[in-house]
Amino acid sequence: MPTNYHEGKGGWHVAPMGWLEWLETGLKAAAMAIAFVLIARAIASGALSFSAGSADMQARILRWMAIALAIAIVDRLQQREITSIVFVVVNDLAHWSMYLALLNGLSPAAPVVAFCALMAAGDVTKIVFFSTTGYTVRGLPRPLLIGGVVAFVVGYLVILALSL
Repeated sequence: MPTNYHEGKGGWHVAPMGWLEWLETGLKAAAMAIAFVLIARAIASGALSFSAGSADMQARILRWMAIALAIAIVDRLQQREITSIVFVVVNDLAHWSMYLALLNGLSPAAPVVAFCALMAAGDVTKIVFFSTTGYTVRGLPRPLLIGGVVAFVVGYLVILALSL
């Protein structure tokens, strides 16, 4: 069975990353930057207030995604791979930031569209990675891994559709 080069090292380590992993990281890092700029603007304006509407549904979807990413932090801590720990923590914070920005009444659709499009593209890259390599996570079946990522892609696409 192929192994995961993030697992089984024993101590804390930095694992090598291939070009698909770097592509996923770059796409998602751009999305994270959007989320952090949005929440910083909301905080700086002193206008943190919560509203309802389609943004509320988008925020609910993002909340569940953020909760799933928080669970992933525990897995990354068990792997003891430094790069993936930092990435998943920042990714989770970006999802919580976008969640708060949406609850705050974020009106322009462009940042939401950009965030979700970049995150979805990053996850499609992850699906390609899982499909074309022998990478595993704790020996889970590949269809289960891909299915989990597909759930995120669907979530981003629903949020995109609600933004249009």
